[in-house]
Amino acid sequence: MTANNLSIFIVHYSKLVKRKTQLCSRLEEFGVKPTWITEKDIINFKISKPTAKRILGVSAKKFGMDLGVTARSLEFSRRRSRIQGYGLLLRSFLSRNNSYSTGSIPPQNSLLPQWLELQRMHLTSLFLGIERESDWILVLEDDAIPDNNAFPLIKKITLSKKPEKTWISLNSGAGLMFTKSDPEPDEFGLFRIKPASTRCAVAYLISRELANSIVSSAWIDGIPDFLPIDFYYQLMLRKFRAVAYWQDPPVFSQGSESGEFFSNFEIFRP
Repeated sequence: MTANNLSIFIVHYSKLVKRKTQLCSRLEEFGVKPTWITEKDIINFKISKPTAKRILGVSAKKFGMDLGVTARSLEFSRRRSRIQGYGLLLRSFLSRNNSYSTGSIPPQNSLLPQWLELQRMHLTSLFLGIERESDWILVLEDDAIPDNNAFPLIKKITLSKKPEKTWISLNSGAGLMFTKSDPEPDEFGLFRIKPASTRCAVAYLISRELANSIVSSAWIDGIPDFLPIDFYYQLMLRKFRAVAYWQDPPVFSQGSESGEFFSNFEIFRP
């Protein structure tokens, strides 16, 4: 990987010492030297307050529709989920009942401090990646478990994909999978997701162009304090009309789901 081609960051809650020890051991096997970002390193962004109809300039109905499509894809194909989403969107306009299309958006109650710190750890990673002028930024949460092919494959992806407004999810998570209406995965296991979706934020590649748009928005407009980081990114993908890919099979699994990264300090982290 060239010096300016890829920067790697790991967001880590410092009290989870066992997670860092385990992950460092794994990464040493691959010769990977990431930058660790903890709650002590975060950049503070102001809090954004949405209106009833728009969140950071994005229609609440369209944002809610995107979240609903992703949730329904656990049961239906993505194409069918989108058709259902458009039906609910139309119903919300005809009935003037916004809940048909916005019901998937979390209540506007402020997140716990740990969740807000996690938001800002992710955004700090993007900010530092932009400062380094990296074409691509790889962000991992501290429970991301790489398979043996993860980093060689990431190298191939970053050298072959154009670093435009692009998001690439490399992790499993929340049971979200390839559906029968999705395009067939390419040589890297990547397939395009419409509407653009995040599939959690455990392990992802983001282009500098998209990262810059997101960080600029965070500086100018702030960050909603009721959206977990993956929901916030989902909103940003819609806002900036990003191209999004998922990977099948993913090269990172989520240790907190499998139980591999259980820690006595789990209460300190979302």
